[in-house]
Amino acid sequence: MILKEVFLQAIQSLLGHRFRALMTMTGIAWGIVAVVLLMAYGNGFHEAIFVGFRRAFSNGTVVIWNGQTSMQAGGERAGKRIRMKEEDVEAIRQLGLVKDASPEYVEYLPLAFELKQTSSAVRGVAPEYAEMRSEVAEFGRFVNAEDVEKQRRVVFLGSEVAKKLFGNAPAVGESVRINGMSFDVIGVLTQKVSFSNYYSPDKYSVFIPYTTFKQLVSQDYVDNIVFQTLSPMTHNQALKQVREVLGSRHGFNPTDKRAVTFNDSVEATKEISGMTTGLKVILSFIGALTLMIGGIGVMNIMLVSVTERTREIGVRKALGARRRHILIQFLLEALVITFLGGVFGILLSFLLVTFAGHRPFLADLLEDPTKQTDIYLLLSGDVVLTATSILMFVGVLSGLWPALRASKTDPIESLRYE
Repeated sequence: MILKEVFLQAIQSLLGHRFRALMTMTGIAWGIVAVVLLMAYGNGFHEAIFVGFRRAFSNGTVVIWNGQTSMQAGGERAGKRIRMKEEDVEAIRQLGLVKDASPEYVEYLPLAFELKQTSSAVRGVAPEYAEMRSEVAEFGRFVNAEDVEKQRRVVFLGSEVAKKLFGNAPAVGESVRINGMSFDVIGVLTQKVSFSNYYSPDKYSVFIPYTTFKQLVSQDYVDNIVFQTLSPMTHNQALKQVREVLGSRHGFNPTDKRAVTFNDSVEATKEISGMTTGLKVILSFIGALTLMIGGIGVMNIMLVSVTERTREIGVRKALGARRRHILIQFLLEALVITFLGGVFGILLSFLLVTFAGHRPFLADLLEDPTKQTDIYLLLSGDVVLTATSILMFVGVLSGLWPALRASKTDPIESLRYE
């Protein structure tokens, strides 16, 4: 008896019990739908979280905050306040593992255009700040090197600030007053939605050259420094270099984590990824349990089939069928049921994902008109591959015990079975 004949006999047996096979396949299909939809939801949750985070920081961006020493260094007692300056920014820029760096001054000041008034976080920054903090212009441009060099009174408006002052009218080319001083509007931020902010969300902030900031506020030290490392491979080494150069300049131990505080986007990404991956694993496990229940249904049906066909098994063994032939036949029947149910389940999953659209998540909270921070069910290749792998495991597991039982049946006792 060759494999082709065994397979055909398995198909004929299923066709002889259509209703029972259909009900079993429905259980498998439902299990596959549960696996696929839960994994797709997990992928959508992961992507929604990362969309909100990526809009706040480019890869490898770090924010350094002034701090206070907690260790003695250079003969000075612990508790010394660290105040970074623009010279520290230049020193960081010279490091070989650092791509860009920018000082950041921040002050909350009143803004006015004609009779309209508001208040906003005014940020004095360098041109490199735009790439590191994902400041993309919808209209006009961001601050450039010439603005910094010539200390121009130009301003880049957050989208909400522009809306408050100008409504739907074009803002670029107009002049606004910041703390009573006139500034030319050179650009407006695109709709930026992020849940990782400091001081104030970027859409409620305005950006001016850091050299011009001192015309508004007299300040000797920077509020913080933003820099970006050159490569993910050397990221940790770059952080070590920055701590060492700041420690040398300000007389604190580079291992003192409180002297200056790092807000590391790479570390934050790892933490977020760990949380979302954990959720995906839990959802996949729940879906797999649902599919296993369907597998138990297949096993029960196959055990019933073995009992009903005991005499048939005895006849086949009497005619020369070997144990492996019986084993393969019943195992194939279980695999065919599982496979057909799985195919139907995957097709149904595609339809449900297509018509489900997106699920509300962060868009309303973050006032995201693009809805990209909501959860979209993402049916990727890894989801289908994982679901298929689980399906194969369930099919083999649910069919193996009934097949072994059938193959071990004594032919003499089988022929006597009524």
